[in-house]
Amino acid sequence: MMSRSIAILGMITLLVGLSGCGGGTPKTTPAKGIITRAGNPCSGAMVVFHPLVKERANDPKPVGTVDEKGVFVLTTYQKDDGAVPGEYGVTIVWNTKSPAGGLSLSGEGQTGTDQLGNRYGDPRNPRFKVTVENGKPNEFKFEVE
Repeated sequence: MMSRSIAILGMITLLVGLSGCGGGTPKTTPAKGIITRAGNPCSGAMVVFHPLVKERANDPKPVGTVDEKGVFVLTTYQKDDGAVPGEYGVTIVWNTKSPAGGLSLSGEGQTGTDQLGNRYGDPRNPRFKVTVENGKPNEFKFEVE
């Protein structure tokens, strides 16, 4: 009976230690938005949120792909988990379709033609800046030219 109690106590200690405080990945909060051009959805565009705080510059960047309705949902660590709260510069790249029916990627280390003329793809000079906050809807609307 004593060894069973010690085993249970050990498992509880291990679980508390694994879920603990420190280390690990920062908590995300849901974030999504819509991207349109002349009121039409930019289906297939890629959006990336770049942390504006230098201490977070090497953190994973929340990304999303615009669907046929113009909507994107951000993913940082797991599908559709949102973004870590903070301030971000936003880049948008909307690639032309390749002859094979896929996308020709451009912008951040990719190749192809950006339908937005590379006007929204420079993370050092983002055209849009947003703040992701805990407990807020974090729904963003971007109209591009």
